[in-house]
Amino acid sequence: MSGRPIGEFPDLIRADALVKLASARANVEIGSLDPEVARHIEAAALELADVVRSAFGVCRRRAATLAMIGMIVFAPLAVLEALAVGLIQDPASGTFGHRTLALSAYLGISLLMLGSALCAGLLDTVVGHEFGEQDLGWRRAIRTLPYRRLIGVDVSQALIIGSLSVLGFVPGLIAFTLTCLAGSLVMIEDRGVRSALGRSLALTRRRVGLTLLVVTLPVAVEHQVIHALTASISMSFATAWIVHAVAAVVFLVPVVVVEITLAHHLRRDEDAATRYACDR
Repeated sequence: MSGRPIGEFPDLIRADALVKLASARANVEIGSLDPEVARHIEAAALELADVVRSAFGVCRRRAATLAMIGMIVFAPLAVLEALAVGLIQDPASGTFGHRTLALSAYLGISLLMLGSALCAGLLDTVVGHEFGEQDLGWRRAIRTLPYRRLIGVDVSQALIIGSLSVLGFVPGLIAFTLTCLAGSLVMIEDRGVRSALGRSLALTRRRVGLTLLVVTLPVAVEHQVIHALTASISMSFATAWIVHAVAAVVFLVPVVVVEITLAHHLRRDEDAATRYACDR
């Protein structure tokens, strides 16, 4: 009702998760909830709270740097989004083929969060200390980024999600959810494009609900709001560019931070599970 996204209130998200945790425990005590179900709810609530708290802690501490990275990565893509919006809104913009091409470009760039892998690469190097790595600094980061692999992940992810989106909205969302960590994994585990996509699938399929909640849902809501805004209001090219660029910095960059945080979190869980299996 306030018009402000819930992502701006990480403490509220964490508090909501803890309320669900307390509710599950209370229902077990009065016998209205199976203890095994309650155990899963408790684990999920604590996991959600941990990921959100860690990610938004990074956003608060490194806000200026994150804004700079967002402008570097997403502002050029916002130019293409603004051009596509202008072609779609203008009934005299050209033939049906041109409009179809513009709509395809708009969906491919905006809905598929193109650029997120490159953003993850910059974040992992420039603010790597926040994720247990070393801060390399801007010059070294720009010099040493694996551009081919990161752009390859972005393009591959867009093609996969775009192809499945033809079948419907839900397949596209599922594809995004399962592949969203690939860009982060290129940096964290030094993987190639195909390997990073496969590794993302292996990690996220064990925590589909968590990934859907902290990554996919915020992106979907942000895009729906921006699309409704651009569809209902006639915008000049400059205005459309500013709207998309600001939305990317304010919403998409924090989501990429969440992706990196989630990737580290799921890897730690996997390592812990492996050690537990070996000990047994």
